[in-house]
Amino acid sequence: MAEHIICVTATGGLPLFTRSKQGSPPLSFPVMASLNGVHLFAQNRDVTLVSTLTTDHKIVWKMYQDSIVLIALVPNQKSKKDTDRIDKKKESSEIREATISDAHLLRILDNVFHSLVLLTGLDELCNHNNIERLKRDLRASYKLIDSFLEKGPDSGDSHLFGDFTQCVDMVLCNEAPMLQEHLNAFVEAADSTYGCLVAGGRVVCATEKWWMLTGLELALLGRLISVLSPNATSCDIPVYLPHSSPNIPHRLLLFTLISSGATRGLGEGGVRACVLCGPEPSLMEVQNRLVQRFWYPGVDTLQKCVQSCMTGFPPNLTNQMPAGLLAFLLINRESCQCVPSLTPLIKPDGTVDKKLAPTDDIVIKQDEIPQALRDFYSEVVGTTFPLPETVETDSEKLDLSRKLAPPNRIYAKAHYTCLDSHKAFALRRGPHQLFCLYHPSNVPTFALQGLTENVLNLLVKEGLV
Repeated sequence: MAEHIICVTATGGLPLFTRSKQGSPPLSFPVMASLNGVHLFAQNRDVTLVSTLTTDHKIVWKMYQDSIVLIALVPNQKSKKDTDRIDKKKESSEIREATISDAHLLRILDNVFHSLVLLTGLDELCNHNNIERLKRDLRASYKLIDSFLEKGPDSGDSHLFGDFTQCVDMVLCNEAPMLQEHLNAFVEAADSTYGCLVAGGRVVCATEKWWMLTGLELALLGRLISVLSPNATSCDIPVYLPHSSPNIPHRLLLFTLISSGATRGLGEGGVRACVLCGPEPSLMEVQNRLVQRFWYPGVDTLQKCVQSCMTGFPPNLTNQMPAGLLAFLLINRESCQCVPSLTPLIKPDGTVDKKLAPTDDIVIKQDEIPQALRDFYSEVVGTTFPLPETVETDSEKLDLSRKLAPPNRIYAKAHYTCLDSHKAFALRRGPHQLFCLYHPSNVPTFALQGLTENVLNLLVKEGLV
């Protein structure tokens, strides 16, 4: 994804921060000044500069609130690994454009801007009276912004897709109804109506009011919870909801119920109960008086829920998945929920099905699957499938990604791609979208649609998402 993110003031072009992907060479000041200068030159001539291509990068610009400008640089060349694979196979059919569309790149900038609002507040972000103070305040957002940059397979958030889909990452869990009762009682005792239970960075269940937040707010809060230190037993973080409350902060209280190292297969952060509340109650009051009271009786249920974190869906469904399924991403656009599963080859006992595991060098490797699923989503959404809607506040201008979409366009219901390393099929039905990756040898092309429909029916029949 993005290799560099640059933030400057819209008026004077003063740099506020620069974030780069780990291992990328830093940008020099003349380069950053030139990128901002090009945008300023176009703006002074009533031209909206959205994107351009250079030899090595694609660059996008976007101004927010007539106050700050965000710039993203994305490599537009294929990775060396893909190039070596193409050279080895001597097949030009494998050559694919690696640069994603403007709409998805602008989505990255939207995520960055709203991350700044989430942890700084809109008024403070747009007030440039004290640039040095603003720079210090923006440091609180660095870790969250870094999570939107291109990461390797070992990244703790490689299994999260909320920044792409504008939906909150979910875990399908049979124990969710029981845990919902514990959560409702816990949140009510904390004098709030907004709360959720998160396992491995993904939401297991949430209160009714929590789901009334916009998809972007849900995705950002979920991402913020996932990037917090896994060693933190409790946290009290002031947050500004970008759409619901951009200038008045709320308190996000988090309590670790099961640590990430306590159970094999559990993602970063472990299992956490989260509450969004006002000035009261205090963190220590909830920690000492409520956590043990409401969650200790549900420890066994929490442990069972952890098993679902390995695959993203209930273990009892593993044996019902079709042979050859490598990964899937299920999205519900109405509820703003998405369910990524990157390890369906893992059985309920934690062992890998060797009959389905990749055995030759051509088949996609397990650590390459997350990026392959993201690439397939970027290929389909915005072309064959519609882009997700963007919620706007009164003070925001029309989102450019929506301007880029042709009016009255008729979108398809299915899309498939066949490569040497894997096959992919996307299905759109009602509010649901399902993106699946399959083993190239075990699944014939003519069976892709039928298998994908069966997976969708299986996942939605219980009404879990």
